[in-house]
Amino acid sequence: MALFLERVYPYVVAFAAGLLWFRFGASLPPGPDILGSSLTVGAILTGFLATAKAILMALDSPVMNRIRDTEYIKDLVSYLSQAVWLSFLFCGISLIGYFVDTANFYFGLVWIFVAVAMAAAFIRVVNIMLKILRHTPA
Repeated sequence: MALFLERVYPYVVAFAAGLLWFRFGASLPPGPDILGSSLTVGAILTGFLATAKAILMALDSPVMNRIRDTEYIKDLVSYLSQAVWLSFLFCGISLIGYFVDTANFYFGLVWIFVAVAMAAAFIRVVNIMLKILRHTPA
């Protein structure tokens, strides 16, 4: 059950954020400021995650070797990939925002869903990486 929750929680949290957005009829603030900032954050996270993925996969340590020997390596690679792609998607949506009416409720709904999913996926990956780095072999 814990692994299932770990796999789906970024999307559950994003769905909940979307429901709140819908419930309160929220909209993005006018002007390009939030889009530029969002694009910057998304690009930084994309670069960080892609670099972390390369470093983690090249890491030759007892902990990584044990992870590679289990089925959990597939989950770890999937989590890293999801975080990278969600960050990249967030950049794309923020870029599209320069060309569409960002006051449109549905654009904001998509934007908040992807933003929260990206943040939750990033947090999931960072927490796992920190556990790997903190692990002391027995």
